[in-house]
Amino acid sequence: MKRRKVGILLFDYVDILDFAGPAEVLALTANNKAEQALTLYKKELLPTRPFEVLTLTETGEEIKTHSGIKVKPDFNIDDSPDLDILIIPGGPLRAVQSITKNQRIIDWIINHRSIEYICSVCTGAYILGTTGLLDGKKATTHHLALKVLQEKYPEVRVLSDHKVVHDGNLITCGGVSSGINMALYLVEQILGKPAAERTAKTIEFVH
Repeated sequence: MKRRKVGILLFDYVDILDFAGPAEVLALTANNKAEQALTLYKKELLPTRPFEVLTLTETGEEIKTHSGIKVKPDFNIDDSPDLDILIIPGGPLRAVQSITKNQRIIDWIINHRSIEYICSVCTGAYILGTTGLLDGKKATTHHLALKVLQEKYPEVRVLSDHKVVHDGNLITCGGVSSGINMALYLVEQILGKPAAERTAKTIEFVH
């Protein structure tokens, strides 16, 4: 089976759980029970795992998260390898608004419109909305940002009663920890329900 490259876009004041949740889920997903068991014992993840997770920032420089913890990315958006899946996490509204004004990043996201999946977590939907890719599609975000998202992007059908929303190759999810649900949903879509259930059990998450 194809090993998918998953790129997570980071930026200053991003919420840690928005990206760390999906990163852990996808990185710890294994192809079978035997490989899943090995992930609990080996220091290094198996090279056969179905998802390779990497992080990106605009410049490749270290960023400071919303909680003040600093993170050094793997790549900048210019030297990123080809991606199969792109994840756009969220953060405080002022932080995501800054990204929506960064045309270089917005264009970079738009250029990935034909990859297998583009996903947003929490207020990352606000960034995705700026690209126009959500126009005419269903989406969701953090419950406190639903009204803001709908007012800013009236062409988007914003849903308030869904934790994960899948429309075309776009997947959006609610606030913060919903990124874990979204990642498990991705695992189920790509590898099947048993793999998703196995991964959820590994991280002791009620899926």
